[in-house]
Amino acid sequence: MKNEFNRGVMISRLMILLLLLVSFSTTSAQAADVFMCKDAMGRTAFQDHPCHSAEAEKKIKVFVAPKPPPVESEVESPDVAATADAETKNPEKKIAASKNFAWKITKGKKQGYLMGSIHFGKASMYPLPVTLLNAFKGTDALVVEANVVDADQNMLAQTMMSAGVYTDGQTLKTVLSKSSWNDLNVTASELGIPVAMVEGMKPWFASMTLTALALKKIGLDESLGIDRHFLDLAKKEHKPIRELESVEQQLALLSGLPKKVQLAMLEQTINDIGNAKEYFDTMLKAWQAGDVSAIDKQFVDDMKKSAENRKLNKVMITDRNAAMAKGVDAMVRGGCNCFVVVGAGHLGGEKGIIKLLQGKGYEVEQM
Repeated sequence: MKNEFNRGVMISRLMILLLLLVSFSTTSAQAADVFMCKDAMGRTAFQDHPCHSAEAEKKIKVFVAPKPPPVESEVESPDVAATADAETKNPEKKIAASKNFAWKITKGKKQGYLMGSIHFGKASMYPLPVTLLNAFKGTDALVVEANVVDADQNMLAQTMMSAGVYTDGQTLKTVLSKSSWNDLNVTASELGIPVAMVEGMKPWFASMTLTALALKKIGLDESLGIDRHFLDLAKKEHKPIRELESVEQQLALLSGLPKKVQLAMLEQTINDIGNAKEYFDTMLKAWQAGDVSAIDKQFVDDMKKSAENRKLNKVMITDRNAAMAKGVDAMVRGGCNCFVVVGAGHLGGEKGIIKLLQGKGYEVEQM
């Protein structure tokens, strides 16, 4: 039996996709045959076609992330002028908040903007306030965690396969406890997939796959995430796009998590998935109100409750916050009036990007 939902300890690894990572999406997830091949030297490679006859072959069926839709898609992001016009005609669609989840950062005569993103979104989040769009329009470049629009999707699929699939005979059935394995079967059924589709995945990969499918089930879409919205705008306006990290780095962080941390991550994901809608609605309300402390409290408090969570918090949050704050500082000092969009969970708290930039001498003013 799954643990009952407890509002006070709800972390949700869903937060990782909603607020922290942009690299992984199965919003149109599909099953695919992957061939694990070994050559004469014993080297392993993953490919989408059968191995040569001289190679040992094992066929695995996994979910792979599809190529994101092109910029000119049916869910394309509106441009600044169209959005401003839509807000004028449809004022009820404006985000009702005295503050936005965005800040102007200033150091001497140099400045930039910092905005917290929800990586999976829905149409009702748009149009965004004209204040934000005008700020974006006046900047020199867009800065994101990872540029998912220009990422090499074939390379990413190969990376996911090689880093996210067991090759040593283990499966989730063999590494999970019996009760967790039973819970995984129930969760897979609720999401409409056979458990065999994730059984061969390592825990981090299964966690991300299940989460993305759960987000899709409640009507969320990566193409409607805040960072994707600005990536599409930057493409249309031919605005330079810079990265603080890369998709490859993010996948390496996840795949490099200790086994015990990965297992805890997957088990918590299984427990949380049934409450995805309530969790998202609570988080969205805080984001729309520009309430950075509420987002921080919702996420960080639970991250301190076990050794596994503390390790996850260090690797996925505090270490990355420090690196991203350093990157933002370097760009602004270099003369870039940048519009920076990173996961909202990175901004708040004593070790969040806002505090770190203030420690570097920046004035930070919420918009």
